[in-house]
Amino acid sequence: MPFNTAAADVRSRIITLLASWASLIADERGLRPPPRRVDLLAGFVRANLTWLSCHGAAPEAAEEFGALARAAQWVHEPRPVRTIPVGNCVLTDCPGKLRAVVKGVPGGSPRPSEIRCSADESHRWAYEEWTALEMRMQKRSAPVRTWYSVSDIGLLSDIPAGSIYRLANQHRWRRQKVSGKVYYHHADVTAVLGG
Repeated sequence: MPFNTAAADVRSRIITLLASWASLIADERGLRPPPRRVDLLAGFVRANLTWLSCHGAAPEAAEEFGALARAAQWVHEPRPVRTIPVGNCVLTDCPGKLRAVVKGVPGGSPRPSEIRCSADESHRWAYEEWTALEMRMQKRSAPVRTWYSVSDIGLLSDIPAGSIYRLANQHRWRRQKVSGKVYYHHADVTAVLGG
């Protein structure tokens, strides 16, 4: 039987997600986190589920665990391409709109691939160039998103929400809450994550 890399990736993401939330729970409750084994991590998170459900990060935890459960179910099914509006094209005299193209990975979470211009196919930036693109957008005074949700940060950086909350707490990121959803200031996020 051939090795199923998609299944291995989902398993790895399950361990990472459980470890991230277990670490958040342990840090904030002053508990010792369990060893990095799926059964022990899942039991620890389950034992602290009532506490986690009252935490400000509960919606993101539910979203992440739900997405991962779907990824585990869809190991053999490709996921659709998604686009996220970014702003106006930064190149001179270009009327195009920039969109981040997020491609699905069979059995996995969406992965950021590039930002593309709607008016000119040659206007595109790879994931590694996004910080430089943001600087160009700021210089040109194009509308730039100032606040990012935890799911936006996770999608763009591939970091679990629990780790994002921990980083935000450790580095004292500016935050705002809108309709029960937490948003962090892009300058604080990029200062720590680098783009």
